[in-house]
Amino acid sequence: MAEIQSNGYISIREHIVKNWNKIVLLDASNKQIFSTTIDGTKARWAHTRSKEERVTGVNDFGEPITEQVEVESNPVLEISLKITGANVSIPSTVQKIQVLDTQNRIMTEETFTPFTFKTAQDELTLNVKIQVPQQTA
Repeated sequence: MAEIQSNGYISIREHIVKNWNKIVLLDASNKQIFSTTIDGTKARWAHTRSKEERVTGVNDFGEPITEQVEVESNPVLEISLKITGANVSIPSTVQKIQVLDTQNRIMTEETFTPFTFKTAQDELTLNVKIQVPQQTA
């Protein structure tokens, strides 16, 4: 059986960052309380990336044109979500976060200690870490 090389994992991580684009918060009965896209407003990709020089084309003389591009070289992808009670109905309690893809399929989900929004000023910050490839202890 063939093994995925490091560039294969970079490609998988690039696919995840491009296509896993929605966050959903749920209550204890799996009722949706909040959702947003991962667009940098309330939710954003927060992990570090490296830069790599890649060939992006050729000039009129057939010579390669290179460009510095960000590469998903970090095996731990991280999504940071920050919302306040102003973003949900008050009171609301959330305890599960889901990450969905462009077709609204659940790609990953985690439960956490329940958090109740009691006022518009209450603030919740969640970080979802996705390890590709997953390392076992």
